[in-house]
Amino acid sequence: MKTVPTISRFAGIAAGALLFSGLVACSNTDEPASTDGSSENAEAALGTGGREIAEAVKEDPAVAALVPEAIRGKGTLKLVTDPTYAPIDFTDDAGNIVGLEPDFALATARRMGLEIDNSKADFNGIIAGLESNRYDASWAAFSITPDRTAVVDMVSFMNAGTAVMTQKGKEGEIKSEEDLCGLTIAVQTGTTQALEVMPKFEQMCKDKGLAAIDPLVVPQQDSANQSVTSGRAQAMIADNSLVAYYSQIKPTVYAAVPGILVEPALIGVAMPRIDDSRLAEAYRAAIQSLIDDGTYQEILEAWSLGDTAIETAEINPTIG
Repeated sequence: MKTVPTISRFAGIAAGALLFSGLVACSNTDEPASTDGSSENAEAALGTGGREIAEAVKEDPAVAALVPEAIRGKGTLKLVTDPTYAPIDFTDDAGNIVGLEPDFALATARRMGLEIDNSKADFNGIIAGLESNRYDASWAAFSITPDRTAVVDMVSFMNAGTAVMTQKGKEGEIKSEEDLCGLTIAVQTGTTQALEVMPKFEQMCKDKGLAAIDPLVVPQQDSANQSVTSGRAQAMIADNSLVAYYSQIKPTVYAAVPGILVEPALIGVAMPRIDDSRLAEAYRAAIQSLIDDGTYQEILEAWSLGDTAIETAEINPTIG
């Protein structure tokens, strides 16, 4: 998990970290796997996800009535993101901003009767840009924290956490966290999963009198993935967005284990706190409307992130 105060993205590894090698020293690490034509870094691009679903969303007059007059008058939400975090926010070959959050950005805007203008910015400057009213809102994989809700409004729309990945076809063999006991589980050194989640899994197995997990700690994410491909490990644990990424680009090789999301944390869309938080209420109503009619779940499933769903959208929910 990135833990830079007030600016951290949600748990795990950013998209740029697909090539990132863990540099934290550890005595039980493996050597990096050799790379060839089947390298994880040479896979096909992600598909279109939930874009068509989002484009089909219709305006709800009750939701549109909640939009502040200034925004309703211009007809467009000025948005900003840092598109470096596939499959949440990234750019396609044509340079378009795509991903789970751009789909939600479009779907919620359509439900409000608005269009979107989504621009790029460095992640670390987005909150300041919202505070100065440079942007109307930002979908940028923001975890909801007290530091952030002290200066901007945030509306929850999904959970994030640690997920489990297996070879395609074997995901059904793991139905709960207890099923990890007795297995060899790969993990990249230096990550939240290696430093915090794996020890908790090991303790769980011990406390329940189950067979011990055999951790396979490797210095590169590619090595963790390849250990699953080769059968050296029966599963791999990583940030849920990263698991979704690999199950998207290699759907015949990898699969996310359904129903397991460890230590979920709420993620939200952020916006300036103006007009008595009217835009936040419009966003809350739009997201809840999408949840209620099933569109929300369809978009999550399109990005292999169905297990991150929430039931109720909230404004500035209490965390901790």
